[in-house]
Amino acid sequence: SENCNHYLFLPSQLYSVEKESLHFEQKLYSGVSATSSWLDGVEEHLFVAAALLPEVTEACLYNQEALAKDIKEMTEKMDKNKNLFSHIFPDNADNRDVIEDTLDCLLRRLILMETLVNQRCHQMKERLQHILSFQNDLKLMFTSLADNKYIALQKLAEAIERPETEQMQAIQQAEDGLKELDAAISELKKRGDKLQIDQSSMQELTKLQDMYDELIMVIGSRRSGLNQNLALKGQYEQALQDLADLIETGKEKMSVDQKMIVSSKEEVQILLDKHKEYFQGLESHVILTETLFRKISSFALVKETQFHGDLMAQASAVLKQAHKRGVELEYILETWTHLQKDYQDLTRQLETVETSIPSVGLVEESEERLADRIALYQHLKSSLAEYQPKLYQILDDGKRLLFSVTCSELETQLNQLGEQWLNNTSKVTKELHRLETILKHWTR
Repeated sequence: SENCNHYLFLPSQLYSVEKESLHFEQKLYSGVSATSSWLDGVEEHLFVAAALLPEVTEACLYNQEALAKDIKEMTEKMDKNKNLFSHIFPDNADNRDVIEDTLDCLLRRLILMETLVNQRCHQMKERLQHILSFQNDLKLMFTSLADNKYIALQKLAEAIERPETEQMQAIQQAEDGLKELDAAISELKKRGDKLQIDQSSMQELTKLQDMYDELIMVIGSRRSGLNQNLALKGQYEQALQDLADLIETGKEKMSVDQKMIVSSKEEVQILLDKHKEYFQGLESHVILTETLFRKISSFALVKETQFHGDLMAQASAVLKQAHKRGVELEYILETWTHLQKDYQDLTRQLETVETSIPSVGLVEESEERLADRIALYQHLKSSLAEYQPKLYQILDDGKRLLFSVTCSELETQLNQLGEQWLNNTSKVTKELHRLETILKHWTR
C-alpha cells in the first residue's frame, strides 16, 4: 500500500507544467495499476477465505482489522488525490474524462472493499464471541458435571446400608438430577455443530459426553444390581421348572417303540429334524439353567442345590439316550438314501432291457435273422445276469432297513423290483430257448 500511495501522490512541480502532462499520465497510470492490482489481491483473499470458512481466531480478526484500516487510509488518500487531480490537470486535456472515470471507478472499488472488509470484521467479531462463549460454557459444564457426579455417588454410598426402597429412591433422585445435565449437553452439541467448532473443542465435547455416559452407567449398574439377586432367583426357578417339563417329555419320547411306521424317506428326515430340534433345545436349556444356578449358588439353600443336582443328572441321562437315537435315525436316513439311489439306477436299467425286448416276432425267419435275434437275446440275458448281484444287494439292504422301519410302500417297491427282474429274465430266457431250437431245426 505504501507503493500505491507513492504513485498516487501528485508532485507539486507538475501543477503548472503543461509540457510534463504525458509524464504525469504515465505516473498516474502506474499508481492506478498498482492500486488496482493490490485491490485484486485483497478481493481474491477475501473470497477464498469466505469459501474456506477458516477458523476465526483473535489473530485472524487483528489481521482483518488492520486490512480495514489500510483500505480506509487508501480510500481517503485516493479521494484527496482525485480532487487534487481535478484542479491541476488541464480541462482541455484529451484524456481528462477517461482519467476521471478511471479514478471514480477505483474510488468506488475502494469504498465497496472497505464496506465488505468492515462487514467481514463484524462477522468475525460476532463468531469469535460465540466461540468464546461456547468454550466458556463447555468449561462450566465440566465443572457442573464433576459436582453432580460427586453428589450423586456420595448419596448412593450413604444409602447402600439402608432398606432397598430407600436405595431405590436415592438412585431415582440421582437420575432425575442428571436429566438437566443431559439436556444442557445436548444443547451444547447443537451449538457446537452450528458453530462448526475446531477439532480440539469437539474432542472436549466428546470427552464431556463420555464422562456423562460413564456416570449414567454407574448409576444404572447400581439400579440393576439392587434387585439382581431376586431377579436371578426368579429366572432360575422358572428355568428349573421348564427344564423339569422338558426332561419329562424327553423321557416319554425315548420310551416309545423304536421301530418307526413311515410312508417315505422324507418322513424319516422330518422325524430326525424334530428329534434334533427338541433335544438341542433341551441341551440349551440345561446350559441356561446351570448358568443361572452358578449366579445364585452363593445364596441357594441346601435342598435347592440337591434338587438341582438330581435334575441335572436326569437331563444328562435323557440327552445320552437322545444322542444314541439321533445316530440311529441318521444311519437309517443314510441307508435309505443309498438304497433309493441304487433302486432308481437298477429300475432304469431293467426298463432299458424291457424296451429292448422285441414286441413282435420275426415276420420272415431266415437263418441270418434268427442269428441276429438270438444275439440280441443273449446280450439281454447277459445284462440281466450282470444286474443280479446288484438286485440281491438292494433286496438285502431293504430287508435290513425294514427291521428298523415299517413302510408298506418300501416293501412293495422291493417286491416289484424282484418281480420285474424275474419276469424279464424269464421272458428273455424262454424266447432265447425258442429261437435257438428253431435255429437248430433250420440248420439240419
